[in-house]
Amino acid sequence: MLPARRAPAVLSAVLAAAAGLLAVSPAAALGEKAVADMTGTDGKSLGTIEIRESVAGVLLIVKLKGLGPGPHGFHLHDSAKCEPPKFESAGAIHNPLGAKHGFLNEEGPQLGDLPNLIADATGAVNVELHNPFVTLNKEADENILGGKGTALVLFEKADDYKTDPDGGAGARIACGVVKSAP
Repeated sequence: MLPARRAPAVLSAVLAAAAGLLAVSPAAALGEKAVADMTGTDGKSLGTIEIRESVAGVLLIVKLKGLGPGPHGFHLHDSAKCEPPKFESAGAIHNPLGAKHGFLNEEGPQLGDLPNLIADATGAVNVELHNPFVTLNKEADENILGGKGTALVLFEKADDYKTDPDGGAGARIACGVVKSAP
């Protein structure tokens, strides 16, 4: 039998943060919505990402077009700014707990880590995914609308889920500021 593996301290902190979402009365935020209008480096619209509060975290409903086919790294970043052409104004991946990057990193993940988006042969993405680590609940520390706000950033290549700081995903190719939605 293999020895049991203990969760690293950072992973424990991430899991505690996710559990803390439940302690802040998620019912108060259930139904809250946000949106990010994604823009490419050329300033053209690539589509919209709707964000909905769930019982534990947020659901992202991604509808994009005009991308290169294949996988693209995708992250929630620390600043509600998307200045083309490089989108560096969005800052680093959202990481208030000081974790390392990636789902496959023993010292990760960061709260803003998200799965790769896979564009089909026409460059379209139509997918729903979940992030259990953040919330739209304005009473919670993990609120992605508070402070400097956040932005969603798409990268040119796949995220390897382990390399700091961004999974080796290459250049930023699209960005959208996360804003409250009616």
